[in-house]
Amino acid sequence: MDTHVLMHGEEVPRSFLRDLTGLERPCYTMLMSNTLTRVICVKLNVDGHDATLTATQRAFNEAATWIARVCWDEGITNTNTAHHRVYAETRLGYGLGAQLACCARAKAVEAIKAVKAKKHETCPIFGPRSSIRYDARTFRLMSLDRVSLNTLEGRVVCRLVLGARQHAMLVDRAWDVGGADLVWRQGVYYLHVSQHREAPDTPEPDGGTLGVDLGITQLATDSDGQSFSGAQVKGVRARYHLRRQRLQKVGTKNAKHRLRTNAGREHRFQKDTNHCISKALVQKAVVSCKALALEDLTGIRERITVRHEHRYERHSWAFFQLRQFLTYKAAWAGVPVHLVDPRNTSRTCSACGHCEKANRRSQSEFLCQRCGMNMNADHNAAINIGRAYWAAVNRPMAATSNG
Repeated sequence: MDTHVLMHGEEVPRSFLRDLTGLERPCYTMLMSNTLTRVICVKLNVDGHDATLTATQRAFNEAATWIARVCWDEGITNTNTAHHRVYAETRLGYGLGAQLACCARAKAVEAIKAVKAKKHETCPIFGPRSSIRYDARTFRLMSLDRVSLNTLEGRVVCRLVLGARQHAMLVDRAWDVGGADLVWRQGVYYLHVSQHREAPDTPEPDGGTLGVDLGITQLATDSDGQSFSGAQVKGVRARYHLRRQRLQKVGTKNAKHRLRTNAGREHRFQKDTNHCISKALVQKAVVSCKALALEDLTGIRERITVRHEHRYERHSWAFFQLRQFLTYKAAWAGVPVHLVDPRNTSRTCSACGHCEKANRRSQSEFLCQRCGMNMNADHNAAINIGRAYWAAVNRPMAATSNG
């Protein structure tokens, strides 16, 4: 009996199909929307309308908070049901126009759905300086870099402070303008304009699949052996965590201000790191004409327990954000993204297919107990992840050919 099968021009052990995947194991393609969306953040010159926008912002978010409370208490998550329940009272109680009332309802219902999806037990509350949701009827982009916004006192016109890149994105006819959010941040108003267009087709590439193993020590390792270290992220998070503990003990007004500032810096650092990693991996997949295969880590925090000293490190691991960035960047580039079951990918030898817990000697070292193959553990897991999608799709065909 033939003990090997041909996978992307490479002979791999047939036991790989048996040990790493099975017909009952989940392996699926990321269901990406047929529509691509991007958001352009533009600074606003409000031209003396600050008081009007502030009053509108307060009324809008008070209405959204009330709507959220009503829907939460009455168990309403359907948009149409919520509209009939709260529309009239929103108009009368908060002075909002018809479309702003609808936008407040949409914001509240979406927030409730998001909270329930995360299984939280707290009704969402919106502060007086939270964003205002605008749709196509409540804002309009005008010539000469101006924008018309609906407020409690009617329409006001503000000036968009555009950079060259923002201007080019706004006038790009390949993208359709959708809604917008008016955001107040540290005394400055920003308009977050959303645009959308049809996504390109994502046919299966001929170059195979690039497997990606996600982790904490190495944030990402691909099946070609390239790693993206998490040492800097770990150091920065530890520094901010210690600083946060000290400021929380002080408890003064200035300390709370510093806490908010540090939280923003830490968030932006992690976000930038994940953007850089996802951009590099998608670019590599494009150049090599490969699809991307990621391990599906959904629910890992609930499935795996860690020691108390490592709990903060595990819960601050931003693997889902990295997956989101990879998904939408891949959609823009026309690269398919597959999710595979991560079980046994770190214990299975990529050379002979032998699966045993003892194969993984440490976080970084893999030593097969059968064939003696020794390599980086994350690299070995990434190879298995890349092969797992091929194995799940081609197992029935391989079993038939084996006869």
